[in-house]
Amino acid sequence: MLFSKNWLKKYVFLPDALDPEEFASEMTLHTVEVEEVEDKAAALTNIVVGEVRSVEKHSNADSLVVAQVFDGEEEIPIVCGGSNVVEGMKVALGKIGAKVKWHGEGEPVELKKTKIRGEVSLGMICAAEEVGLSDMYPSKGEKEILDLSFLEVKAGTPLSKALEIDDLIIDVDNKSMTHRPDLWGHYGMAREIAAIQKKKLEKYDPAKIIEGNERKIKVHVEDKFLCTRYMGIALDGIEIAESPKWLKESLIAVGVRPINNIVDITNYVMFDLGQPMHAFDADKLAFEDDELTIEVRPAREGEKFTTLDDAEHELNDDNLLIADKTRALALAGVMGGKDSEIRENTSRIVFEAACFDATNVRRTAMKLGLRSESSARFEKTLDPNMAELAMRRAVELTLNICPNARVVSNLADEKNFLLNQGPIEISLEFLQNRIGMPIEKKFIEDALERLGFDVKEKKDVFTVTVPTWRATKDVSIREDLVEEVARMYGYDNIETQVPRFPIQAPEENVLRNLEHSVRDVLARREAFVEVYNYSYVSDALVEKLGFDTSKYIKLENPLQKDRPLLRRNLLINMLVNVEENLHRYGDVEIFEIGKTYLLEEAGDRSGDDDSLLPRQDNFLGIMKAAKGVDTPFFVVKGAIESIMKDLGLEMEVKKAQDLHNFVHAGRSGDIFVSGEIIGQMYELHPAVSKDFGIDERVAYAEINLDTLKDFVKIKDSYNKVSEYPVVERDMAFVLGKEVEDAAVRQVLRSLPSALYSIELFDVYDGEHMEEGKKSLAYKLVYKSDEKTLTTEEVEKDHQALVAAVKTEFGAVVRGEK
Repeated sequence: MLFSKNWLKKYVFLPDALDPEEFASEMTLHTVEVEEVEDKAAALTNIVVGEVRSVEKHSNADSLVVAQVFDGEEEIPIVCGGSNVVEGMKVALGKIGAKVKWHGEGEPVELKKTKIRGEVSLGMICAAEEVGLSDMYPSKGEKEILDLSFLEVKAGTPLSKALEIDDLIIDVDNKSMTHRPDLWGHYGMAREIAAIQKKKLEKYDPAKIIEGNERKIKVHVEDKFLCTRYMGIALDGIEIAESPKWLKESLIAVGVRPINNIVDITNYVMFDLGQPMHAFDADKLAFEDDELTIEVRPAREGEKFTTLDDAEHELNDDNLLIADKTRALALAGVMGGKDSEIRENTSRIVFEAACFDATNVRRTAMKLGLRSESSARFEKTLDPNMAELAMRRAVELTLNICPNARVVSNLADEKNFLLNQGPIEISLEFLQNRIGMPIEKKFIEDALERLGFDVKEKKDVFTVTVPTWRATKDVSIREDLVEEVARMYGYDNIETQVPRFPIQAPEENVLRNLEHSVRDVLARREAFVEVYNYSYVSDALVEKLGFDTSKYIKLENPLQKDRPLLRRNLLINMLVNVEENLHRYGDVEIFEIGKTYLLEEAGDRSGDDDSLLPRQDNFLGIMKAAKGVDTPFFVVKGAIESIMKDLGLEMEVKKAQDLHNFVHAGRSGDIFVSGEIIGQMYELHPAVSKDFGIDERVAYAEINLDTLKDFVKIKDSYNKVSEYPVVERDMAFVLGKEVEDAAVRQVLRSLPSALYSIELFDVYDGEHMEEGKKSLAYKLVYKSDEKTLTTEEVEKDHQALVAAVKTEFGAVVRGEK
């Protein structure tokens, strides 16, 4: 939100020589985050009031003229294309070094000496939009320059001084004051500045309204929770016209475009006090015998309403409307209606000042896409007492600006609110302990009273009454008062101390550390991508894989209606991930870590009634699918081996004992660590993959991390990297299909040798393979930690291992005759 220094000065003293950086720092430390302070005069540096002494046609351009412009010291030649430049005219003269926006567009450009079609030009005669004054002085034509002949100032007077543009604009981050509804107007910010800087605050006390009796206004509020206060009053004798200069300048300063006097008054009051207002054209309202009944009611289901921006909206009973007996007039707290807007011929008006429920306004604004300055304020929960002050101020301004205006009705006021102003009791000891500083009682009382709190102290206990503008949702407990005192004391004045209590290392979370290790291996080393899925699965997909849906926990109110079940495994959603991504990528390698939910097994105890929750183990799922890749199973297996190696664990893969129908029987296995099963890995049956829309082979592994963590030991040492090179040999054995990889590994490990690691990288039982046979291809790595192995040493060990496998399984080395 933008705040104007000149506007703030109406209520609190601010020096002319205010240091922008110092002011921004002070406000940021005490109240709100100031993002920027803009000096409006600085933008007009080197731009002065010039007087056109002569105008001659350009010798080489019919659309240009060469003007001699007096800058208070000398005449300066300026090439100009302005359609209204005449001798004797006062203009905005941009001298060399000034920054202007060409035709009001783009970033400011610094003026330099130049030649235009052969004529020297030492500056620029500016249009209003080129110096940022188009809102204040709108141009009538495209080539019209700013005519300043109405100014009674000498040539050479700085434009900022001539137009009294000497303001500082303070840009405050809205997020830093979402909890402070009282700061969404200049008076509230002035009150805060006065409290911080210990200065006098001018009282906000508009003239009391003298009610009329020519008309009568009644208000009926259907839901008093959604509208805690509604005020209305009618005025006649209105003449719609341009607002006075001071009013337009105020609105332009905070980024609001002036429209007309009545609309500008409502906007001014909103930015002045923080209370939104609205004005209706009274001739468009359903007065009957000079009596109007305003209804504040929920919209009817499907009711259509056209807002001021000409957009039609279909409403429901969640939306609150302002209406008369015949039609809707405004969306409460959000935007007025097109049919009752102020027009050029409006002569009678009805002012509205109200307080609406913050949540309802927010929902309506978000649903309809109608965020407005009004809704932004109502969403913060406004003080209903501000409605009366705003109404008095709006009527006061209208009577001053419109000479023939008069109040012709009663001031209707339907209210139903009770603010929680406390009192709150807080002891000196509590406050000092929370802040950590021995702050004096006198400072505490003074700080709170400057902020508007009523404070009484007895025996080191403060009884504090909250002011209405802080009592909506802001200050309600002792800790809120601690914050008020602390920020007024200055957070930078509070000494930083190291906490004085023993610090112990937390108990190691083995499961969490295991998850981190797994992520590091899979994502960083193996280049798998982690996915995050909801814990909900589709009953249709569960049935497609042949699972019994009755074993799944069904949610009463699922976030997604097509996924009402809690998952028992990670497989189903990961298959959906693969199917969606294979259309765009040729290779999909993903993993997920998440909980599963088993209804039939007991888990942890509930914290509420000590009953047992369903079992919720943490699982790791790994999946691989790629176009043209025949061995995704071994890619997944290799990833698991990499994890186990990192954890310092030996794993075994044995023939799977409990297979689902969707598993490829020839490519599956149970994963064991220290003799205990921790998971399973397999390829999906091709028919099942196709049923999910996947034409490629899909390999999947699922590991119970809660089981695995029991085998993970805390690493308090490291293995030194060998100084000596390894030797790798690839070997493929042709043996019976009944022989398992685990059996081959057992034989290879049974002989003393320099064998360091074994990796199965291919299984083949296809074309040219003898019936009942298959090929198992291994990468055998040999290494010594004591020396570099010679070729002869490696060959001796290697041949011994090959011979052992041949003898044990009747195997032959593939490729040997």
